[in-house]
Amino acid sequence: MSRYWNKKLNRFHLDANAGLSVHPEVLETFVSVERDTRGNPAAIHRSGRHAQAVLENARGEVAALLGCAAREIVFTSGATESNNLAILGLARAMAQFHGEKPILVASRAEHPAALAPLKLLQQEGYVLELFAIDRHAAVNADAMATFLLQHPHTVCVLQWANNETGVIQTLAPIARATSFEHAWHVDAAQGFGKLVPDPSIMNASTMALSGHKFGAPKGVGVLRIAEGAMVSPLQVGGGQQYNHRSGTESPALAASFAHALRLSLAAQAAFAERSRECCQRLMKHLVEANIPHYSNHPGEASKSLPNTLNISFPNLDGRFLIPALDAEGIEASAGSACSSGAAQASPVLLAAGLNENTAMATCRFSFGPDFDHNQLDSLGQRLSKLLLRLYEVAVL
Repeated sequence: MSRYWNKKLNRFHLDANAGLSVHPEVLETFVSVERDTRGNPAAIHRSGRHAQAVLENARGEVAALLGCAAREIVFTSGATESNNLAILGLARAMAQFHGEKPILVASRAEHPAALAPLKLLQQEGYVLELFAIDRHAAVNADAMATFLLQHPHTVCVLQWANNETGVIQTLAPIARATSFEHAWHVDAAQGFGKLVPDPSIMNASTMALSGHKFGAPKGVGVLRIAEGAMVSPLQVGGGQQYNHRSGTESPALAASFAHALRLSLAAQAAFAERSRECCQRLMKHLVEANIPHYSNHPGEASKSLPNTLNISFPNLDGRFLIPALDAEGIEASAGSACSSGAAQASPVLLAAGLNENTAMATCRFSFGPDFDHNQLDSLGQRLSKLLLRLYEVAVL
């Protein structure tokens, strides 16, 4: 049975971009290490040395998979912490080193976990330049690169792939424009396991990953800090992880992250092919059902995450969309799970030019790695019937 279709409850989980369930093999790794590794990795007795060995083996495996040195890998609680540590740490370290605050550069499509620390720094007196995005939430990377060349003391922040629309940002111009006078952070939380790794990422000063996006337990992530990058720590005390992040590490979470990353990279090509076909077949159901005017963002499969559909249903009262889907057993999203709460239009979609009503009536469907076609046909029929009913009763 699919981990993303609950037969007993007759529900479909189409919110994979918010996180996957733990891969069974990875869960076994977590339980095994947590059970057998009782020592604190900082302790010098035998149990502590064993815990340290497990932790460092995991760090080395992650480094090998990413193609960097082991000391560049810092385990965190997830991408939110990694983004905060990178953005705040890079900016403050650069300000201290140069004696003046750097300019902060990002797009209007960044995840709240990146925008929030950027705006915090803005309140501290840093200049923040947010570049416009097009209707697919893509930023003009060439324009951003030109700005970087004209302003050497900058901290640039850019997602690899947008969590809402799925659009893949063009990173090569940024990689070419950055030098030792710049700092560049990549939020790569949505890319690994879904996309072939972009070699430009390895030019970045820092890179954030989140384990639960590719089958590790919730609560573990990684920040890759390139050799030579200056990052001021956010928490101090024990000096763990090369003084970048003090605090007792979890060997079980670290080993689980390494295992999940290895599995997801090995399965990436197959997952991309299967999920792209799922998206195409779901769209086919909407076409065959004669659903009224709708639009898919970004629309070009080659420029977006293979598992992600972001679909607007103009003239629908968006306040009813997600609750109605949920009532029909379809779990989807209206935006970032990290900024969910009161019903409101997505800031990313508004920045992409959608009006508030259309942005409210936009839904993200993101597939997990093991949907099959029989489930998809049932899903497509159920979704189409629901949308036709909504167009009868919930039109603005």
